[in-house]
Amino acid sequence: MAEKRNVLGLPLLFLLISAALLHLIICPFTKVEESFNLQATHDILYHRFDFEKYDHHEFPGVVPRTFLGPLFLSTISSPFVFLFSLLDVPKFYTQLIVRASLGVCVVGALWHMQREARRQFGSTVAGLFCLTCASQFHLMFYSTRTLPNVFALPIVLLAFTSWLAQKHGRFISLSALAIIVFRSELCIFMGLMLLMSLLSRKLGLLQMLKFAVPAGVLSLVLSVAVDSFFWRRLLWPEGQVLWYNTILNKSSNWGTSPFLWYFYSAVPRALGCTLLFVPLGLLDRRMRLLLLPTIGFILIYSLLPHKELRFIIYTFPVLSLVAARGCSFILCNYQKSWMYKLGSAVVVGQLLANMAYSGICLYVSYHNYPGGRGMQELHRLLPATADVFVHVDTYAAETGVSRFLEQNRNWRYDKREDLSLPSPDVKRYSHLLMEANGTKIHLLQDTHQPLAFIGGYNNLAFNSSHFPPVIVQLKTKAVLMERKSST
Repeated sequence: MAEKRNVLGLPLLFLLISAALLHLIICPFTKVEESFNLQATHDILYHRFDFEKYDHHEFPGVVPRTFLGPLFLSTISSPFVFLFSLLDVPKFYTQLIVRASLGVCVVGALWHMQREARRQFGSTVAGLFCLTCASQFHLMFYSTRTLPNVFALPIVLLAFTSWLAQKHGRFISLSALAIIVFRSELCIFMGLMLLMSLLSRKLGLLQMLKFAVPAGVLSLVLSVAVDSFFWRRLLWPEGQVLWYNTILNKSSNWGTSPFLWYFYSAVPRALGCTLLFVPLGLLDRRMRLLLLPTIGFILIYSLLPHKELRFIIYTFPVLSLVAARGCSFILCNYQKSWMYKLGSAVVVGQLLANMAYSGICLYVSYHNYPGGRGMQELHRLLPATADVFVHVDTYAAETGVSRFLEQNRNWRYDKREDLSLPSPDVKRYSHLLMEANGTKIHLLQDTHQPLAFIGGYNNLAFNSSHFPPVIVQLKTKAVLMERKSST
């Protein structure tokens, strides 16, 4: 039932875009999980047909990833990159454009989802859905991050919206693309939706095959053709990822979590106070149908021991939609009694609480990229005309350094991972950006000296007499070493 309530309309879209871009601007650097897609996008934009210079030949990663995401991202970013090259804008700002382009895709998919929510559940639910998404830290934070999960996210949201609208052909085609190209585990999430459509007889088996077979074949051929070219061998990247992570269970090498971790840790952190309104949203029978594949996906995927919050990021907008329906029950009955008035205050309060929580998380995240800040400090301290040969160690590369930060063409940058300390090769480097390890600094005392120390997040402290009451305590995390003039 559609409520007769005015909505803010396009300002809500502006709010979503602003929230995503705010997270991007405050945290412009990236972590190691994002490196392949970011470096690949850089190489397509700057090296173009000089494939020998592509970063993945030297640093292939544990498992190969598809180039289709970086190709798409570089295509939509290329007009801005061309303009920046004419204006001689530093490459660092191209990194922001690339990530912003991905964020706009995610926000566009969220906006498409809210339009269908407005049609089916009313303007109040749609408005609350936008406000809820904008207030959540993890959804907005990850929306501009070049992770395989985030490349899949807008496709999944468009597919979910198509399923909601019972546009089965579009749903199956988008699902095939997301599963075969980007994240194979999405076969659980999308498969449960497909199963519900089949059991409810909204979709016939032959009709499903008519859409699924060509979509699946086309997605597979596209991935194999493009990625075999870039990787120089016959390859289906997501198939190899599926084999490595699921069949061989090698993902457990990066840590394991208890079976219910997603339910008691990931989902509460991602949704914040909004989670309290999910049960209320289930009073609407339609929302129970939306929640079935969502909870089923999280439950089945929990069987895999290695867990990360971003692995279930696709479920957060669905849970937020259910919560928005719960909030609308209260707001639409605001005039009926003082209890509904109190409940309406709680609805507003939970959005403000989410915003406060997001602010704290964003403040912490700002201090969590010492490698990127160290590279910026190097460019700030030395003139572009200086003769610089800098080595970036693994720690710095994992905490913010990317090819986009290599701003001076006459400088030389090296990320080799086999450099040992002490080693005669160290003397070749005019500068070293490395982890602030006392032992390593001591080993370099004859050849290099500290030029700058870079702090990073250590822990949180609370002080009620201070505003804001949350204080981020820093610790020296990285160091910029400079070669001594006598060596």
